[in-house]
Order: sequence, then structure tokens, then C-alpha cells
Amino acid sequence: MILISSAKTIMTDIFAAAMPATVTSAFAAQYVSSLGLANSFGRGGWALASDFLGSKGTYGVFALGVPLVAAIPLLADVVSGGSASLVPLGAFYCSTALSISFYGGTFSCLPPYLAATFGPQHMGAIHGRVLSAWAISAFAGPKVLSALRERSKEHAIDGLVAECDPLRFEEAFGAPLSSLADLKQANTVTIPRLLELLPAGTPDPTPTLYNESLYLVSGLLGVSAVANVFIRPVRA
Repeated sequence: MILISSAKTIMTDIFAAAMPATVTSAFAAQYVSSLGLANSFGRGGWALASDFLGSKGTYGVFALGVPLVAAIPLLADVVSGGSASLVPLGAFYCSTALSISFYGGTFSCLPPYLAATFGPQHMGAIHGRVLSAWAISAFAGPKVLSALRERSKEHAIDGLVAECDPLRFEEAFGAPLSSLADLKQANTVTIPRLLELLPAGTPDPTPTLYNESLYLVSGLLGVSAVANVFIRPVRA
């Protein structure tokens, strides 16, 4: 849900500054459309695959989302270091599309998995509860992302300010370093403006603002992957 709700923003924040000629608004919009196609493919493609792999085996394949999501912060670190290579962009594009296909496959593969695990007579009620959890995630996911991104931005600003000359800071923002908290709250001090005050070549921390969120997502996916290993059918 975090990727679906904020895909365009994540793509822009990570890659736009390093690759402005490639990652345009049109490119980001096309990327969001491709995630929609990946979601649709996942619903049909993984449902077909489950006929051969079985429900549990298919959910085992979905565990590949753990390394795929965990690798995104590593790609962001490469871009933050000033790399303009298209390789991190291509890896990000493909890994997120595949992850979203797993999300789509979860919807289509879940009912038969529930029926095989708990019995057809209980599948309807349990599936309804799972859909309620999905509704909660649709509400909570973007808010969690926003909160973690804001916290990462605060830390990034503090790190850049620590490298900034106090006199240049006061001249640029019209207030001393002691007023940093108020300036951040008013959105006067931003990462781009601070980078203008620092030496050329100072790493831009913007691509790494989502690292904490993505590690959290990867951890949760890891928990679900381990839980899937231990699922056994309930005896009638």
C-alpha cells in the first residue's frame, strides 16, 4: 500500500535530482501506470501459477518481496552518492513492479488458500476479516510513510546544518542556528536550500528519505513469509 499510494513521489524523490532528463513528470506518471498493469497481471498471472505451485508455494514465491524491497534503500544510497547511472533506476522500476504483482496475486490467491487451510465453510468469514485489515492498511500505510519520511527529513536537515557555516546560515535564512526548530516548522529551511550553502559535491540525502519506511515494510514481509512456512491445514 505504501508503494501504490506514493509511487510517483518516491520515484521523483529518489531519482529526479540525479537524472532530471530521464525522470520527468511524464516518466513518473508512466511509472505509476506500469504499476497498475503489474497489479492486474499479478491477479491473473499468480492465480494461474498457483494451480501448479499450490497456494502455499505461491505465497512462498511472494517472499521474494523481502529482498526486493530491502534492496531499494541500497539503490537510493547509490543515487545519493551522485551516480547518474540508469542501472539503479531500472532495478528500482523492475523490483517495485514485481513487488506490486505479488500484491495483486495475494488478492486472487487468498480465497483458495483460506479454503484449503480452514475449510470452505469458514472461508467467507475469514476472508471478510482479512479484507477489513486491508482497508486499515490502505488508511494507515500512507500515514506511516508520511511520518517516517518526515522524521528522516528532520534528521537529514540536522545533519546538513551541522556541516553549514553558522554565519552563512544566518545570512541565508535571517535567523541564527538557535532558531532552527522554528525555521523547520515554517518550512523555511529545506534540504535544497541547505545544499546551496554547502560545498559542491555534498551528498543529497533526499533519495534516502524512504529507507526507514522500506526497511519496515521489508521486515513485515519477512514476518509474513516466516508465518507462511508454519501454516498447516486446520483439522475439521
